[in-house]
Parts: sequence; structure tokens; C-alpha cells
Amino acid sequence: MDRFVITNETCNIGFQEHVTLNILKPIYDQLGRRTLAHRNGGNKGNAEEIKKIIEKNSSLYVGFGWSFESSHFYNIIMNDCIREVIPNFNEHAGQMISDTRCSWLGFVPHNTFEKSAYENLNIPELILFNNELVNFQHDVIRFIAQHIIYRQHALLRDDRYRFAIFKAVRKDRIALADAYYYYMRAVHDVGLINALPRELLEEHIGSHFLHHPDLYFELLEFSILKGEVYE
Repeated sequence: MDRFVITNETCNIGFQEHVTLNILKPIYDQLGRRTLAHRNGGNKGNAEEIKKIIEKNSSLYVGFGWSFESSHFYNIIMNDCIREVIPNFNEHAGQMISDTRCSWLGFVPHNTFEKSAYENLNIPELILFNNELVNFQHDVIRFIAQHIIYRQHALLRDDRYRFAIFKAVRKDRIALADAYYYYMRAVHDVGLINALPRELLEEHIGSHFLHHPDLYFELLEFSILKGEVYE
């Protein structure tokens, strides 16, 4: 079974929960997942209610707020994720899906066959199954959000993220220069282009050089000489 699939048609799967990822905030709090704890005493919980929680938790749509440049970049991230994250969880932790828009990740709801994996589990086992499902989803999204390809796309396409990155270093001359080079590298790696218009550069990051305007013009002139920026 493929753990991640990009469909060629618009996905028509219904998801229980829809969230839009903000990588400036803690990942776990955004996903709206419900973990369970073992109870002490006589009432250990209700197995059927726990199964309903598992069914709801298995279904999650996470939007990025923008699209990857191509499915090629998305597949690189997910192949890395499958290699590094998937082995930490059981085979029933979940299947993932997206479509050619490459702007979201879906954790597919369990089908009848997959539900049979926990149908006969006792309550402690159901709790463990649920919590592993939640941890799997969190670890996958955290891995994606920390991946260099995702961060480069976000720097170019998420105005809120780019503003926060440059605002944090705008008074630090060295860190600001590093952020400039990071931005230029992202343009090259994501857009696969060697030059961008000066107007776009100024629109994206120019306002963050108010404390160091001489640095901006120094970097800009060097980029123009290298052919990275054109008038």
C-alpha cells in the first residue's frame, strides 16, 4: 500500500477536520486531535466511544495556504517523511493523500477493512491505538513543516511567514544579510530561475532594510552584477 498518493483528479474524500497550517505556531495545538488517558478505578471507559474518537481522529485535512511549485517538490518531502517518520509507527497509523494542486495533505479516514484492525481491541489497546494515530499525524506535519523545501516555499508564498523571518533580524546586519541570501537561494531552488525582477524583491523584503539601507543597496548591486536581479 502506498502511504502517500497524489491523485490526478480533485479529491472527493470528506474529512472530519479542516485546518490551515501556521508554521509560526506550535503544530500540535493546531491539529485539533484528541488524545486519551488510561483511567484509574472501576470505570475504564467505553470501547464504542473510543472507537468513534479513533474514527474521527483518523480523518484530517491540513491546508498549507499555498501550493508547491510542482508535485516533484511535494513528493521529495513525502518520500523523506515516509523514510524517516513512518517506521516509528504501526502499519495502521494512516494513509495520506493530496491532489495535483499540491496545497494540502489529507489523512484518509479508515475504511471498513482498516477499522477491523482495532475492532476487537480492549480499552487499553484502543487508547494506545488512538494516541499513536494522533502522534503519527503530528509527527508527519511537523516533519513537513520543518523540511527545507517546505520552508523555502513558505518564504516565497506565505507573506506572514516571510514577514516574521525578516522582522526578527531586521536590526541585525549580519543576520539580515544571511536572510537576504536565504531568500535568493529559495527563489533559485523553488522557482528554478536565475533572476527575478527588482520590483518583486523590493515588495517582498525591501521594507525590512530600513535600519540598514546601505546593506540593501550593497546586496542588490551585487545581485544585479551576478544576474540574479534585473531592473
